[in-house]
Amino acid sequence: MSIPTLVSINPATKKTIGSVQASPINQLPPVFERAKKATASWSNMRLTQRSQIFRLVRKKLVAHMDELSELIASETGKTNWEGFLEVFTTVEHLRHISRSGPEYLRTEHRSSGIFLHKKCYVNYIPHGVVGIISPWNYPLILTATPVVEALMAGNTVVLKPSELTPLTGKRMGELFHEAGVPEDALQVVHGFGDVGAAIVDSTHTDMICFTGSVEVGRKIAIACAEKLKPIVLELGGKDPMVVLEDANLERAAGAAVWGGFSNCGQTCISAERIYVVESVADKFIGLVKTKTEELNVGPDKTNSDVGALVSKQQQEVVMAHIKEAVSGGADILSGGEDLSAVGGYFIKPAVLEVYDESSNIMTRETFGPEICIMRVKDADDAIKKANASSYGLSASVFTKDKKRGQKIAKKIQAGSVCVNDVMTNYITADLPFGGVGISGIGRVHGPEGLRSFCQTQAVLVNRFGLKREPWWYPISKRTKKLFKTVTKIIYG
Repeated sequence: MSIPTLVSINPATKKTIGSVQASPINQLPPVFERAKKATASWSNMRLTQRSQIFRLVRKKLVAHMDELSELIASETGKTNWEGFLEVFTTVEHLRHISRSGPEYLRTEHRSSGIFLHKKCYVNYIPHGVVGIISPWNYPLILTATPVVEALMAGNTVVLKPSELTPLTGKRMGELFHEAGVPEDALQVVHGFGDVGAAIVDSTHTDMICFTGSVEVGRKIAIACAEKLKPIVLELGGKDPMVVLEDANLERAAGAAVWGGFSNCGQTCISAERIYVVESVADKFIGLVKTKTEELNVGPDKTNSDVGALVSKQQQEVVMAHIKEAVSGGADILSGGEDLSAVGGYFIKPAVLEVYDESSNIMTRETFGPEICIMRVKDADDAIKKANASSYGLSASVFTKDKKRGQKIAKKIQAGSVCVNDVMTNYITADLPFGGVGISGIGRVHGPEGLRSFCQTQAVLVNRFGLKREPWWYPISKRTKKLFKTVTKIIYG
């Protein structure tokens, strides 16, 4: 029986870059067994030893920065600059984890309250073997971050990169091993959904971290729920941007264009729904249109601003959303043309003014180079419309009144909100990242992210050598009376 091969194709040119062999399902059990066996030595290393290894990993990635940027750009169709930004974001997260990881994961002392004769603390203990299934849109950062967090916490990892970008995942694994991560502590397997399902279903994986679509995330949640297996799910978004009447419109328009079209709009926290207050809508729309029309689109990875979509299927989804919106009354203000004639899966970045809140382009994740603008009466109307979605990954608010912006941020149902900025929260390594609603469960990044890959163990130690506690049997009448008196004094 022949072993399937995963062929990597450059979406900007439709040319083959390379290939990797898929991992046969019947060869996965030994992978899990090696990972399980490796947990003993890896988890027993001191936190500072693991952090030192990740300092070396960071240096290794920087040394291969140009190679990785080029490989990422080739596999995804994005520009070289966007490939570099992915490497930059990855090494920033590695810097933070290697510096702060030991602090976040060391034993944490807690108050024993009124029980002064007790000592209390919390241990952060690794789960064991973590199965990580990563996506294609950011094949390095969305792979490296959960891998490093899981490993830093003392787990071993079985990683399945996306079948669309296997070369980046493979190369990342090689560089991690060269920097000192043991080969059995991080194993990379390749394949399609059946390999991912095997990782989820294996009795040897103790936790699953998945980044991808809501549909697949639901299936993984159900499978893990049956086994009571902990999960982190980083799923889709349909992120709103709120532009108020007092916003710096030049900055807001620049943020909309960057937030909507970077990585060809294939970003889970891209700005897809923009709600702008009516009194400034015309000026804002004019700025967005002008900035959009200045963008260069095409296969020139050095000089283009916007690259290709990852596949023909993704291109068809985006075009279908645009066509459906127009047929429902939306106005195309700029772009929206199919640019396949230039050689790859390109679409000219589209700006639409939309009037129907129920259209697919306003309710479903498009994941392409389009932004939809809708006029609103005021801030309350914008908040209501922003919260009408079942997604809740990220959002942004633009206003010159920062305190007002922060108050509005608390009212928006999203895992993260930027005020007068967009998407920078993801690069900020100490901030937790994750969604609410159908956008996911759990967090990565920051102390919350690292601790997501741990079991939280509470420990209480009796410090004094008393023969018994006063509330143990037998309980005298005098003791009961004393407890009632003390309760009134302390709590009454």
